[in-house]
Amino acid sequence: MKAWKKKGIALAMAALAVTGFTGGCGSSERKAVAKLATREITDIKENKVMIPADVEKIAITPIPWASITYALDKSSERIAAIHPTAMSAYKGHLLEKLDTHFGTIDTKIVAQNFSVNTESMVSAGIEACILWQYQEQDAEKLKKVGIAPVLIYNDTVDNLKKSFHIVGNLLGKKDQADKLCAYYDNAYNEITKHKAEVEKADKPTVLFIRNSKLRLQGNDNFMHEALEIGGAYNPIEQSALDSKNTEIPMEEIYKINPDVILLSNFDTFVPDDLYENRILGQDWSSVKAVQEKRVYKVPMGIYRWDAPGVETPLMMKWIAHMLQPKIFGDIDIRNETKAFYKDMFNLDVTDADLALVFADKVNEHSRPIY
Repeated sequence: MKAWKKKGIALAMAALAVTGFTGGCGSSERKAVAKLATREITDIKENKVMIPADVEKIAITPIPWASITYALDKSSERIAAIHPTAMSAYKGHLLEKLDTHFGTIDTKIVAQNFSVNTESMVSAGIEACILWQYQEQDAEKLKKVGIAPVLIYNDTVDNLKKSFHIVGNLLGKKDQADKLCAYYDNAYNEITKHKAEVEKADKPTVLFIRNSKLRLQGNDNFMHEALEIGGAYNPIEQSALDSKNTEIPMEEIYKINPDVILLSNFDTFVPDDLYENRILGQDWSSVKAVQEKRVYKVPMGIYRWDAPGVETPLMMKWIAHMLQPKIFGDIDIRNETKAFYKDMFNLDVTDADLALVFADKVNEHSRPIY
């Protein structure tokens, strides 16, 4: 324990002794002791981590986990520092309308390469920091200055749900973590119960692109599986699984000639950029998905739906209904999204909010899918 905390406990206990345990103690003394109380949680690497009993200031290095922490806590009030890219998913999107405080969170303490500035964290009064599981060196630095490092990971479904619980325990929001995991399981079961039908169906060839440089998206972990169970044919899945940073040349796209192209929210590109050949050095005019207007910007709500996070179950349902509407015709994704936000966060989203989530404006020249 840090020296100042030991001294603080001693002073608080001395104050209690003066007021007398038998005669009761003043509220300020009780608060002092409560402030210095600790509890133990376990992170993704089975480390036992001592944290303040009631954590007030948290830093978050993994990009999606700023939104996940918001979702678990139903507030951003305890988030003190986040990765700068996490803020780019906030401005101009749904969360900006729902939570104004999020826009004031520090984006300089956590560097672009995910490293942390321990001195700045101490100055900001940060008590705990959520880190990727491989950031063990940063974790050691934080422990030395009295900040609790909490390691998480979301490379698999199981680790995502475990990490929901870890952060839920950090926040004292176990019930909310349980609720999110249950929703994920229900969505997965709802889709996979149609497995036999999906296997027999004609599967559209789908190309999921992360950015305008043609880096691939949706070919690893969650999105890879969401495409598979939702009824897509992924022509490049094996090569993409070998490297998350795979970029595909236009010549290969011509050979694949995808039926559907999905555009990630990790880039600002939109369907019209392909329809009108706005991207320098790329000619999309002969590609089937472009000719048939089946290019779609994927949804984005609390965070990017095409990244592992709170809205992953909704993304799974969106993909399934879009690709195989006859099989998944019972999915009303807009109403389910509205109900999800209400049930999980008590948020009443409007039709205008849903239009923002589903990128109606930028998808207006694409073939309707609802």
